[in-house]
Amino acid sequence: MSIFSKIFGDPNKKFIEGLQPIIEKINSFESEFEKFLKSDWELNILKENKIIFRSKKSGVRGLLDFLQENGKQNGDVVIFDKIVGRAAALLTIYLGAKEVYGGIGSNTAAQVFRRYKIKFYFSKTYPNILNKDKTDLCPMEKLSLNKNPEEFYNLLSKNTKC
Repeated sequence: MSIFSKIFGDPNKKFIEGLQPIIEKINSFESEFEKFLKSDWELNILKENKIIFRSKKSGVRGLLDFLQENGKQNGDVVIFDKIVGRAAALLTIYLGAKEVYGGIGSNTAAQVFRRYKIKFYFSKTYPNILNKDKTDLCPMEKLSLNKNPEEFYNLLSKNTKC
């Protein structure tokens, strides 16, 4: 052992010890996300590892309800959503999510998250989110094209009287 290691400690050991809280957080989220995927809930929103909002509504309605009731957040919420397409991605960015976990996610949602530097994880990824009979894009996905998060939220809130 070198004199520096005796005085300052092993830098590799300190680095690994520093990673431990991050590893524990990831393991905790993974467990919670697996429970969520098996539940009847379509959307869970967490803050400081506690569920602050839940919805059984499909599509983006749960996200809109949260925004109507709680407004934008300060980048300190985590989203669990069963299906995350471009429309949901824009709304989660608008509300201020720092991380998004989706059961199913689209390539277009992933592109949006990368552009806005939001951490995300999808169990399964598909090119697009389709409508119920799988003949075309989901109507919300079409509506979200060429919109930024604020433009998309304003469009929806005007049309749905949020």
